[in-house]
Amino acid sequence: MRSQDSYALARSSSPLALLALPLLFLLAGWFGVAGTRAPPAAGPDAPQTEFSAARAMDALARILGDEAPHPTGSAANAAVRERVVAELRGLGLDPEVRRRFTCGALACATVDNVLARVPGASPADALLLSAHYDSVAAGPGAGDDGAGVAAILEAARALLAGPPLARDTWLLFNDGEELGLLGAHAFVREPEFARIAHVVNLEARGTTGPSLLIETQDGNAAIARLAGRVLRHPAGSSLEYEVYRTLPNDTDFTVYRREGLAGLNFAWAEGAARYHTPLDNLAHLDPRSLQHHGGHVLSLARAFADAPAPVAAKGDAVFVALPGGIMPGWPVAWNAVLLAAGLLGWLAWGWRLHRAGGMRLPHLVAAAVLSVLALAALVLLSVVAHALLRHMGAMPAAWTAQGGVLVACFLVLAPGLLVPAGRAIGRACGTEALALASLVPLVLVALAATLWMPGAAHLGLLPLLAAVLPAQLAPRHVIASAGLAAVAAAVLYAPYALGSYDALGHEGLLATPLLAGIALLPLLPALVDGVRTARVLAIAAWAAVAALALVALSLPAFDAHVPRQVNLLQVDDGNGARVFVAPRAVLPVEFRHDAGLADGYRPLFPWGGGSAIPGPAAPRLPSPVVTAESHQEPGGHPRARVRVRSVRGAGEIVLVVPGTIGLSGLRVDGEPLAHPPRHADPARWSQLRVISDNPDGVLFEFDAPAAPATLYAFDRDPGLSAELDPIRHTRDAIGMPVGNGDASLALTPIPLLPQP
Repeated sequence: MRSQDSYALARSSSPLALLALPLLFLLAGWFGVAGTRAPPAAGPDAPQTEFSAARAMDALARILGDEAPHPTGSAANAAVRERVVAELRGLGLDPEVRRRFTCGALACATVDNVLARVPGASPADALLLSAHYDSVAAGPGAGDDGAGVAAILEAARALLAGPPLARDTWLLFNDGEELGLLGAHAFVREPEFARIAHVVNLEARGTTGPSLLIETQDGNAAIARLAGRVLRHPAGSSLEYEVYRTLPNDTDFTVYRREGLAGLNFAWAEGAARYHTPLDNLAHLDPRSLQHHGGHVLSLARAFADAPAPVAAKGDAVFVALPGGIMPGWPVAWNAVLLAAGLLGWLAWGWRLHRAGGMRLPHLVAAAVLSVLALAALVLLSVVAHALLRHMGAMPAAWTAQGGVLVACFLVLAPGLLVPAGRAIGRACGTEALALASLVPLVLVALAATLWMPGAAHLGLLPLLAAVLPAQLAPRHVIASAGLAAVAAAVLYAPYALGSYDALGHEGLLATPLLAGIALLPLLPALVDGVRTARVLAIAAWAAVAALALVALSLPAFDAHVPRQVNLLQVDDGNGARVFVAPRAVLPVEFRHDAGLADGYRPLFPWGGGSAIPGPAAPRLPSPVVTAESHQEPGGHPRARVRVRSVRGAGEIVLVVPGTIGLSGLRVDGEPLAHPPRHADPARWSQLRVISDNPDGVLFEFDAPAAPATLYAFDRDPGLSAELDPIRHTRDAIGMPVGNGDASLALTPIPLLPQP
């Protein structure tokens, strides 16, 4: 039984505080999300030295024209490029188009970069503003990356309207990013690259959302400090960079960083269901996101250009954008010190409560273990709920039209489970033990981040310190002190709890309850103080879970703004041609029947490069013409030459190479691959994409295999044969293409024998 002293401690917070803390928690969560959103879009009458999203949108509309997709090598790509050049000339600049045949890791093309200079007093230590103007074959690329192009153009106009800059600012609108960062690879070989000290790159993965600082580089402390000082509406944190560099995703900034430039990479990530689809268009582009992009670029351009010296690398930093336009930070080396301060403060608080007779140490240990187990149970519950809702049809694609309802459903799982769990822990161990134990997950987050992901340390350290520092002054106010940790955690965790779905699709829902739960735990002492309050909250949360799940199941998963993504492929393997359907969503039964689709999936290619649903027979396509030979280089080193030519004039040639053939010595029309993958797994194949209009085809040269090997080649053209219009129209009624879009492919095997 709890002692009278313990009871007094539990009641040391007033009823007003018990009511205020949950309200502050909700307000902090809302403020954490709303306070770092994109700012309002400025109109066409904004001052000439300021960024205007309205003016940028007008420029983007002129550049995109009829909003046709414009992948590298297409006529539409050339038209967009000409309009970018015209916009630059309209600003009084003298742009150049730099053409180079270049290769990335697994792709090659002739790219046409557009380069212009905003002159400053000195050409040295210049700033590069970079965005790409090419799009994927399926969409017009208004967000990815037309918005970046328009933001840089409008920022350049504002720079020219202001006082002269101390340094040059280079504007790069590069080509071939969607193929594999080819424009960036080409630019680092230009003479101007040697003059550049810093870079700001703009990207997008969707059509809306705040412009987040997603990437910097090693030694980012000085850059982060500069950004925190000059950005009016900062968004993002060092956590984004920590997460981003664990992912396989790359942007042009990857190339610049690898070549030694320091800088910042910005992108937004909401509206991902429209990413790389026909709906990545002007109608869906959020002007506020464009304003956010442009505000970042303009502020940083002036700051970098007028800095007295290049911003030097001085170690890594932890930083986080907070509501109110501030972005505090500290050196990574401080993490261990702050963690020690938090731990000592937590232990001192617990010891003082124990000495006062309000808490027994075994109760604290038990409460800590039970709190962690409650979070583990919450993770398990989210996995079960996700599997159940997916099985029932609520998640037929990564992103769906009722995604917001699903996020809300998974969000309220946290109070549904943790409120009754907190009530049970509080009754068994005491409110004081529950309050201190609720901080243990924050300690674990801070410890894990300090050891393995330093840029994420603020997620544990700031809420922990928000509780233990005030607790040293008023240790008996356990509910209030723990509640302060919850309020701080709500500001930091709410954007990620709500945004994990936008970032990862329905798989991100698994993280939502855990993130919400870690923030909610320190609030439990206030929520479960009364039996009736705890019971009402738990019942309300579970009722909300059930209602939201039913709504998610009843609403249509797709609508005009969130499309079903389905590509059609016409594949001729040399023995016959067939239509394949490659969906990124569950297909309606009616469509499968009307399109004549088979049951199940089968590999698209002999090497197993993806799978799709077989459809009806298709018109035959002529196979590429291949010539292959081996020869001895000086010194007796055996090399192989393979030339592939498209009979039908397809714009893309692909060579598929087994893992037994090394890529480090491979040349495409004499050009080496940039940073090719290094592996020797025979089961792992590489596809080398080449965009070429050379009527003689593409020449691949590589080290001849030591044993017999079979390579494959295919050509790819956008769209399908006219005879397949009926199935395309059937698809258009239920979905739209994505990424590389609909395409026709003809392939042929290439047997290679080792040279005797």
